[in-house]
Amino acid sequence: MQLKFTLVGAQPNEETPNLALYAIDARGKATKLAAGAKGQLDLGADTSKITGTIALGPDVPDPSTLDASVLQKFSAAQVLPVWTKNPVVEVPAQLWRQWLIFRICVAGKVSKCYPIFFDKTALLKGIALNQIPFPPREFCYPICNGVVEVWQSTCCCFPFLIKDVPPFIDKFTAFLAANPVMFPSPPRPGPDPGPIDRVAVANVNRAIAAGKIDLRFAPNIELHQDLQALQASSAQDAVQYFMAHPSLWPIWCTCSTAKLGDASLQPDGSFQFCFDQFPIILLNCYKSYFYKVYQNQGAVSVCIYDGAAAGQYFAADDFANLSTLSGSACGTQPPIPGTDFVVLQQIGATSTHALHSNYGVPIPPAGPGLPYTDTTQTGTYSVAAPILANANGGLVNSNDAPWCKRLYFMLYFDPGMEALGAYYYRMSVAPADLNGNPIGTPQPLQNPVTWYKYALGTSGIETDPQYLGPVPAVINSASVAVSGLCVIPYQSATVQPVGSTSPDQDWEGAQFHQYFDTDVTTSTPPGPGNGRFLLTVEVFKSNGDRLVPPGVTPGPGDAAVGFQFIRLMPTLSGPGSTANVPYAALTHLIWADNRPVVGEIDAFVMNGVTSSEECQFLHGTGNASDAFQVDYRAYHAVLGDLNPPHPTPPSSFMSSFVLWWERGLNGGSGTLDSGLDVDHPAVPSGGFPAYPAGPTAISPASNGLLTTLLPSPGPSACSFAITVDVYSKHTDGTSHFDSLDAHTVAAVALSRS
Repeated sequence: MQLKFTLVGAQPNEETPNLALYAIDARGKATKLAAGAKGQLDLGADTSKITGTIALGPDVPDPSTLDASVLQKFSAAQVLPVWTKNPVVEVPAQLWRQWLIFRICVAGKVSKCYPIFFDKTALLKGIALNQIPFPPREFCYPICNGVVEVWQSTCCCFPFLIKDVPPFIDKFTAFLAANPVMFPSPPRPGPDPGPIDRVAVANVNRAIAAGKIDLRFAPNIELHQDLQALQASSAQDAVQYFMAHPSLWPIWCTCSTAKLGDASLQPDGSFQFCFDQFPIILLNCYKSYFYKVYQNQGAVSVCIYDGAAAGQYFAADDFANLSTLSGSACGTQPPIPGTDFVVLQQIGATSTHALHSNYGVPIPPAGPGLPYTDTTQTGTYSVAAPILANANGGLVNSNDAPWCKRLYFMLYFDPGMEALGAYYYRMSVAPADLNGNPIGTPQPLQNPVTWYKYALGTSGIETDPQYLGPVPAVINSASVAVSGLCVIPYQSATVQPVGSTSPDQDWEGAQFHQYFDTDVTTSTPPGPGNGRFLLTVEVFKSNGDRLVPPGVTPGPGDAAVGFQFIRLMPTLSGPGSTANVPYAALTHLIWADNRPVVGEIDAFVMNGVTSSEECQFLHGTGNASDAFQVDYRAYHAVLGDLNPPHPTPPSSFMSSFVLWWERGLNGGSGTLDSGLDVDHPAVPSGGFPAYPAGPTAISPASNGLLTTLLPSPGPSACSFAITVDVYSKHTDGTSHFDSLDAHTVAAVALSRS
């Protein structure tokens, strides 16, 4: 039987679906019986096997994707005799226009954007308490060699109306309060982190104790931003905001999910996935998409990103930027355009553009297309004296911060260096004197360096370790044993690390070439872990001969090659953003300091009378001018170092401080005094030895009026906690260290008449 069909209402040149005939079982499952072509269906000569419920619908490869409720259904027993006499079926426009298949494509990118070397729980706690900016630093590498699962979420609920806004905001607020580590509030503006919120600390600690930390995604502050937007909107605007933000729907609606398919991650971390879908309209239902990312760790496939857990849902036309704390990154990030060069790219997550080890004004080129010449470096292992205008030499230029703890160094070797014979690199350190010269001979860093690379194993793509060095001493052409050498990890297969069995070098991203423990290594005075040192990078051939750039006279065991050492300058792009270093090594000045800041409360003052007794019960006279004050100290010792021989920075290594009060049990609070990187008290003449014995700072009387601390009609007497929080500038290039901050608490009882 040749069954003809007519699509009622079809206009000339209008897109129409191809049809098929299906058998529908009792569960609504469709099985294809015949596919249509050119307006007709061939049901065959024998239609006796066509029984039960049958239906016309769009011709799709997978009938299980069909929604039987929108098909044109028939009883085979009733229609087959009719079709035998008149084999024509009319399909109403209300049906067939629903059968047009829409092509939907989703796309995104997966990155690992956060530090990988320190306690992630401490990081997340700091973000949740607004003590660490979010993101901590821009440090993103793509994640590749993984699979992205694409999921569709269908959320159905009654129409979201104006009356639903208040209960939704209440429910939304409770959800975020119960998950402050995964969904923290946005950071407060300004450099002063402010007083520690004790209620927030308790809430965050409870969440951590309950295991509410998920490393499968980076903290999602977007939900808190959504809450703030809803709270600031009118009820009508809040309804529209809710409808436009898919991540809010699962909090209020009933949702179901279905996996649509898998997409592979590309070398840049991107993915794309396209699928066919019918434009089925479900009343009061909304569709969005979320993603799960899997990556092999050894022989096990591990979920490293979960969009549902992250509360990150997207519309089909949204580009999904996904970031996680888990997984292995890949690829490199070339710092600058150019060929045949070597550069110190970053320390931790900080680009060397941001270092005050590039303080020399570069000399402009003699002609177009030629490089600028560096003036920071004055010799192979020395730099210009960091004095006067360069007093911050060696610090991080974002806020004149010192380095501390363990520093991880990332180099960049242009691929052209391989053809020039560069096989090994070496990093060395030496203490620096006040004139920028090394004290003694630079010592090679001997820390073992192991990188990880992707390789094809029995379970698919896996990661394998590869030791880079230091290798045993190499005897160069001058018969000198060269130690501290590590193999340059090129991406190609030409230069292979010793013992490599991989056919290529598909390295993970975000790997470092060496590290230096500043807190255990003596540099310049005032002692171990504090002061300036010089960090040097050198490049060698496979026979141990050192490569030197043009213009450098080769010494014994040196080989002149056409390449450049490059220093990244504060200008981020364009002319003057880089400078050519015309020496046999690339040397940077690094200023480390591992001393914590100091915060002390020395005495309390009531109406000008000072007391340093252990237990104090202070009473006002009943005047409106009654004032409570605090004698305190908030400083870092660096400005008190005797000079010379110690270097002195332009400002304190204290970032900020806040002296504040809190009344009773969960009572009011306020600020008695605060400041940025100016020591309180100022450094006395005579330097640091006189600092502890010198005068204290005192909080302004106007900030401690008893009418403010004990306002009417509240209690006329109460106990108070007085806290000074002092924050340090110190960084390892990636994180801030709470251990170098100071938090001191004292107690006093105050009363008013």
